[in-house]
Amino acid sequence: MIHRAFSKIISRFGWPYFASRDVKIGRNVRFGRNVRFQCGRVRIGDGCVFHDNVLVQASEFEVGDYATIYHDNFFPGPGRLYIGHNFWLGNNCIVDASGDTEIGNNVGIGAHSQLWGHISFGDVMFGSPYDATGALRIGHDVWLVGHNLVSPVRIGDRSMSMLGSLITRDMASDRTYAGAPATDMTDKFGPPIVPTSLAFRREYLAERLETFGKEHNVDIWRHVGIIETDAERLPDGKIYFNIQHRTYNKTAFRLEHTLLRFLLPKAKFTPVGLIY
Repeated sequence: MIHRAFSKIISRFGWPYFASRDVKIGRNVRFGRNVRFQCGRVRIGDGCVFHDNVLVQASEFEVGDYATIYHDNFFPGPGRLYIGHNFWLGNNCIVDASGDTEIGNNVGIGAHSQLWGHISFGDVMFGSPYDATGALRIGHDVWLVGHNLVSPVRIGDRSMSMLGSLITRDMASDRTYAGAPATDMTDKFGPPIVPTSLAFRREYLAERLETFGKEHNVDIWRHVGIIETDAERLPDGKIYFNIQHRTYNKTAFRLEHTLLRFLLPKAKFTPVGLIY
C-alpha cells in the first residue's frame, strides 16, 4: 500500500510512476518529470529531491533523508539498493543494483559516474567466462568526485577518489585514490578528511545557524541547540545538533526541513531517535 507520510509530498509535475504499491515516502519529498520506480518495494526518507528523468529498476529501493538525485540517472536491477542519509548523485550516472548495492551515509557521487555490479553480455553457451555478479559496498562519508568507473568492490569509510578514477580494487578507509586503475595517492594529495576539534565544529555550526536565522528572520536559538554529548539533551522541543556524533533529533517542525537543507553539504547530520 502506498503510504504518504503526513500527506506532504511535493511534486512539480505530478506523481511519479510506481510499479508496486509497497511504497512509503517521507515528508517534503520533491519529484521532477518522468521519475519512474519499477521496483517491488520503495522507501524514501524525508526531504529527498529527485530531478527529471530518473529510472529505478532495483527490486528493492531504499534511501534515507535529504538525498539529492539529479537528472538523467539510472539505477538498473534486479537486486536490492540501500542508500543512507544525505546522499548526493550528480547527473547522468548509473548505479547498478544487480549484485545488491549498499551505500552509507553522507556519500557523494559526481556526474557521469558509473557503478557496476555485473558483467553479463558474453555468450556463455559459446564459452565466454565473463558472466558474473558481485556486491558493491560503499561506506560512510565517501566521495567519488566525478567521471568515476567503479567495479563491485568495497569502499571504506571517509575515502575519496579523484576525477576520472577507474576503481577495480577495494579502497581502504581514510585514503585518497586517483588514476586508471585507481591507486592510493594519499601521500601526494593528502587524506580526504582531517578531523576538526569540537570547538571548531561548535563555532562553525553556530555561524551557519546564525546566518540561517538572519536570512529567514528566525530567532534561531529559540528552536535549535548545539550539544557535544547525548547527556546534554533537554526535552524542551528544540532541534539539537550533536557535533561529536554529527546527529540530530527529528522533530517534524517545519523549520527542520529548511534548516537541514541549508546546512548541506558543508555540514552533514544524520537523524537519531523518534519524532516526538
